[in-house]
Amino acid sequence: MGGKDTEAVAAHIEKATNVTDDAAERGRLIQEQERQLSLWATVKLHPRAVLACSVAFAAGAMFGYDQISNGSTIAMPAFMMYYGDHNESGLYLPSIWTSLWTSMTSLLQAVGAICVGMISDRFGRKWPGVMAGILSIVGTVVLYYAKSRGALLAGKMVCGLALGAGMAIGTTYASEVAPLKLRVPIQTILVVFIVFMQGLAMGIVRIFVPNTDEQAFRNVFAIQWAVGGIFAVTCLFAPESPVYLINSGRVDAAEKVMKKLYSSKFSIDDRLAYLVKTISEEQEQQRISAGSYLDCLRGSNLKRTLTVMFLYSTANLGGAAFLSQSIYFLLTLGLPSVHIFDISIGGFALAIIVILLTGFIGKFLSRRRMLLMGCLINLAFLVVIGCLYYASGMGPSWAIAVLMNILISIQTSLMQAVGWPIAAEISSYRLRVKSLSIGVFAQTLSTWVMTFTVPYMYNVDSGDLGARTAFPFAGITVLLVIGAYFLVPDTTGLSTEEIDRLYEDKVSPRRFSSFVTHDVPRVAE
Repeated sequence: MGGKDTEAVAAHIEKATNVTDDAAERGRLIQEQERQLSLWATVKLHPRAVLACSVAFAAGAMFGYDQISNGSTIAMPAFMMYYGDHNESGLYLPSIWTSLWTSMTSLLQAVGAICVGMISDRFGRKWPGVMAGILSIVGTVVLYYAKSRGALLAGKMVCGLALGAGMAIGTTYASEVAPLKLRVPIQTILVVFIVFMQGLAMGIVRIFVPNTDEQAFRNVFAIQWAVGGIFAVTCLFAPESPVYLINSGRVDAAEKVMKKLYSSKFSIDDRLAYLVKTISEEQEQQRISAGSYLDCLRGSNLKRTLTVMFLYSTANLGGAAFLSQSIYFLLTLGLPSVHIFDISIGGFALAIIVILLTGFIGKFLSRRRMLLMGCLINLAFLVVIGCLYYASGMGPSWAIAVLMNILISIQTSLMQAVGWPIAAEISSYRLRVKSLSIGVFAQTLSTWVMTFTVPYMYNVDSGDLGARTAFPFAGITVLLVIGAYFLVPDTTGLSTEEIDRLYEDKVSPRRFSSFVTHDVPRVAE
């Protein structure tokens, strides 16, 4: 960052921090009071803030639909007839193209997430989000009209760029505008939106499976125009993030936005003062005026960044790339395509139910414990799936199909739905957009590596491991259990200021749950 840029940001922060300590303290007490409200009471108190979080839900819908349309269309008979090759066993897709179609989408998602982190610091969250939605529409046009394998790859890459940017913007925006009490539920609902759109996309693909005309898979692509457009429109009508406005020195604009988002029952001026004070303290702790990606790797932020990367990558490293290609993989086992899609649709419906049950269980178990439990269950399932390779007959193949779809539910609910909210909470305000962009980058980079590798592991023209493909992921899951135990904290009920202090004091993440906040009088609901 140049000297002039640093001086400009320093001037912004100096202007933003022109608030009284008394007002900031009253703002802290407001947050402490709201911490004790029920979820429903918080929703009723701040309905417009909840509505603004639809930016994240729209991003999740776009991401979820593309994941399935990108991964499942390759198993459609019409797609295989148009882009596939023949051998003595029948139609198949060359491993190199299967790998490129799935992995390059993920690689460009990583690029999009990193680029939007820098862009959104300069231009905010709103307009980069709009551009990500428009870019998704452009990529869909290329997909729809693609005649060659290379053109199809180009369309998938453009869509991947849009998805990475959209998810980084959506998760960051929601973490910045959501009331403290709702941050975790909103991140959980985001995962529900992703899974719902995955199930919807799977149902749409299932409708077109019997149709062997090329228009069948092109119709699946065409629907992406709608989800990309919805995200663009949602960002267009959403207010700008108050955190971005404060960081850019536009405190008056931040105040206007906060008056739109939050209830006037408590002082907006005090709430603003506390937010400004928190951001300015983060600046002082780092002794620099503006956050950069390098700052995410300095001091206590290094552990926070590594934890964010870990949480965003657990599912991929634990076999999600293998599970995401389950339809095509199960075709190689000789199972009928229509029934494979039926099982997959049921798997996504089960995932939504399990996620909602996880929210209920979360009242009794910490998110840290649920993540550890999810990793252990994941390990057990992968070992069983791998062992079924050695059983003969079609029965084991059907068992593999069922287990893989149940495991999708477990990974989604006990790894993603539990881990992503923690990742959104542990980064500082000043570095949040960059930290979460790095998290999305790690998620998409791990997806790229795994999705490129997996087809070479199980495909008939390569490794031909079959169900034994689960064994390497079982070994990686052992490492995930160790990482989750030592890296992941329980942040339930902790504010960003408190999390900042715990990391600065070098408190072990395993002991965050023993942190006790200052007691404040309980407010009437």
